[in-house]
Amino acid sequence: MYVEGVASLSRAGASSDVRNRRLIAFGILAFWLVYYGGCQFPGLGGELNAGDSAKFQTLGHTSILVHGPGYPLVLLLGTLVRALSLPVEPWWAMTFAMASLPGAIANTMAFLIVARLTRSRLFALAAAMLLGSAGLMAVQATEAEVYPLALCFILSVTYLLLSFVDTKNPRWFIAAVAVYALSFGNHLMMIMLAPVGLWVMIAHHRLLVRLRVIAAMVGLLMLGACQYLYLYWVTHQPSTAYSEYMPLPPTVGELIDYIRGTYFGDLYGSGLSSPQTREVLLDTLSYAHPNVSGPLMLSGLAILVLGWRRRDAGWTGLALVFGVAFAFVPFMLWYGAYDIRAFHLPVLGPLLVASVAAIGWRLASMPRVHAVVGLILLAFAVVRTGGVATELRAREAPFDGMMSALDAAVAQAPVENPLVSMTYYERMVTLYHELLGQAPAPAEYRVTWRTQDEVERRDVVGGIVFPTDGGQFLRWVEHRRPDLSCTAIPLDQPSAPNWPAEGFLCCPNE
Repeated sequence: MYVEGVASLSRAGASSDVRNRRLIAFGILAFWLVYYGGCQFPGLGGELNAGDSAKFQTLGHTSILVHGPGYPLVLLLGTLVRALSLPVEPWWAMTFAMASLPGAIANTMAFLIVARLTRSRLFALAAAMLLGSAGLMAVQATEAEVYPLALCFILSVTYLLLSFVDTKNPRWFIAAVAVYALSFGNHLMMIMLAPVGLWVMIAHHRLLVRLRVIAAMVGLLMLGACQYLYLYWVTHQPSTAYSEYMPLPPTVGELIDYIRGTYFGDLYGSGLSSPQTREVLLDTLSYAHPNVSGPLMLSGLAILVLGWRRRDAGWTGLALVFGVAFAFVPFMLWYGAYDIRAFHLPVLGPLLVASVAAIGWRLASMPRVHAVVGLILLAFAVVRTGGVATELRAREAPFDGMMSALDAAVAQAPVENPLVSMTYYERMVTLYHELLGQAPAPAEYRVTWRTQDEVERRDVVGGIVFPTDGGQFLRWVEHRRPDLSCTAIPLDQPSAPNWPAEGFLCCPNE
């Protein structure tokens, strides 16, 4: 009777602990949803890549194709946002759906991961706050970028794998495969996570190498791949209003090249030949929390290495999370777009979470030190969260007033239906307004490197360079069309315009 009573109390205590952990997790999710929603970038574009962000935000009101590999899951999110017709600006709704919501879920997963590894809510809460307020994370979760969604998938898969390793229940592994399969609709870089899953599978082959488990895994992966059938469907819909890198509708070969991202092929492998890729990555990691994140991550790595001899269940879990972080490092070094820090979030997120967990795991045998260090980390994270919020809210919308300036410039164009050559950022902002019928018309808007067809098609080429480029575009036109002679035409503008523009007219040589 006594034994049964003790067992009953133990089960009740465990149930209460799970319930409390879930309540805290829901609280974390709600906090970060409000935080990121209230700190969103105040308009089109963003700090990291204004052009890409504005393009993704356009999905909030119109079906378009973005750049490769196509992001079918993001396109589906855009379809959902449009169907909901929320009483907010489309750019805000799209940013919240693809960045703020996944960012909040990622922070919640950080809490659950560290709670499982350390059995400490204090360290788990500190991890969630540190990840959510990390510089790169906070910026990306408030701008229309795909990497908060990638991190959401990465940490969700990590948590499910940890749950499998802890419980040995194959259902957790199958759930991890399901989330992993879904993640391919967001970004193909998720292939880098496959070795971690394979390592877990090999280590537990007696549980996982079974017909039912293998069949479920294969079926889920095939189902995830079917997201690209949705991309195919979108490319053949009359409602798809824009495609930058591929004709509509495309051939099968054109669609495959688009998914492979061949347009960016010159960046593949180029990072290996430049020290800037690793320098910028290290800079991103060290400045996630200036003067803190670098030492924190080094401490976590040192604990992992020094704990090799111990190798208990906690250490194995830590090794898994660190392995997830390092699985993405080769991609960061291989892909040459070192100027876009957004790529670094899949490394920063798990590395920061693993480091906090490592410290909590190591100090578990010293309750007082454990509590003091946990409180210090949490206090720092809370203060940092407030400071980052101030910085996020201080951002200004860089494209306010641009459409008025563009309207005034196009009105002075030297020809009807002018060709308007623009930088990538301005073109994507214009696209957002153009598809809402808010851009001056008629006009042909093109990114400068996409003007070639229009230049070669027209007998007389006239239009606007917006903003001005010191005559480079006109020299390029004369190079492409030696039969034309180009003249710059000054426009009536304010004395110090934010978007200086000039007209041009290229006529046949006499």
